[in-house]
Amino acid sequence: MKSKKWLKLVFAVLIIGVIGFITWDVYYHKDYIDAFSGATPLALERKVPEGLSLSVEGRVKQLYRFTSRSFRLMSKVRIRTAEVDPKGEIMGTYIYTGVPVMFILEGVAPQKNKQDAFDRPLDMIVVFTSTEGKSAYFSYGELTTGTDSLPVTLAYHREPLKPTSSPETYKGNKYKGDIEGLHLICPREPNTERYLDNVVRIALMNPPAPDNLLPRTQKNKDCTGSTVQCIESPGDSSTPASFEGVEHVTISNWLRVGHGKGIKGDHLFSASGYQLQSFINKNFPGCMPEDFFLFVGCDGYRSIFSGREIFCTADGNSFLLITGMDGQPEKSGMTVGVTSDFFVDRCVREVTHIVRIKI
Repeated sequence: MKSKKWLKLVFAVLIIGVIGFITWDVYYHKDYIDAFSGATPLALERKVPEGLSLSVEGRVKQLYRFTSRSFRLMSKVRIRTAEVDPKGEIMGTYIYTGVPVMFILEGVAPQKNKQDAFDRPLDMIVVFTSTEGKSAYFSYGELTTGTDSLPVTLAYHREPLKPTSSPETYKGNKYKGDIEGLHLICPREPNTERYLDNVVRIALMNPPAPDNLLPRTQKNKDCTGSTVQCIESPGDSSTPASFEGVEHVTISNWLRVGHGKGIKGDHLFSASGYQLQSFINKNFPGCMPEDFFLFVGCDGYRSIFSGREIFCTADGNSFLLITGMDGQPEKSGMTVGVTSDFFVDRCVREVTHIVRIKI
């Protein structure tokens, strides 16, 4: 009889404890409970669908293949976009879930030429191809050396972003349903020119550069970039660079971080030089966002930029041909200053040649 009373007492204490814990949790951790009861539905994880397939090929050491299982193992991002098509029509606002392209490329080993001294293939172009055969072109650097904010992403889920007022009657979004396959999005860009449906292939390629007119790559070569030649390719016509009327600007508070050795210097830098957009417009009349621009140093080091990142993004406004650092002139020639990148790897020193490449 005593054992039964003891069991009843223990059971009563447990019940009171559970009720007390729930009451305490409701009063003091209400926000925590709400987070899992529908208060933040837009941030819920979206399941990677079956049937995804992606290959990475071209100038790589081996063929890479990715499946739905591969994407499940990668870190994801959730990105909001406000989309305008190339003709200026507003397409709506959306929320995407996917994998940044930089996460994929970081695990891909490029096949470099024997004479290349680069640690990273910053002179390569990356081509995305869809099942319909459509393509979108990027520089390797704009996909990998920029910040993690609003990265170019392969998305596998899309949902319309609706206003809180009368969402059931909202007509601002042209796309109603989810996406199929992998959808390439470029959230930093002003329009959807380089967005691409059903991406199945990524290829690394060398641009068609006029190698016979450019310095041969020589690691640790001591040289100066006393002059700059502007080359049109194809055609290979070469003319001396003109700086007449090119805007000269100064960028302050530049934290320089190298991919190989980390933070450079013990202070924030100030860089002065020719604004790159202004320089290119002056020296390459009729240039287009679809063009690519290859910068080559006197030691042969190369870095390529897409016209879209130079002319169509906010980052492009801060690209320079640096003539001075911290108030001191650059004695050995100009440097490409990509001050908005996370890494400074694309900052080619002692520039001697700039090539406009039409793809």
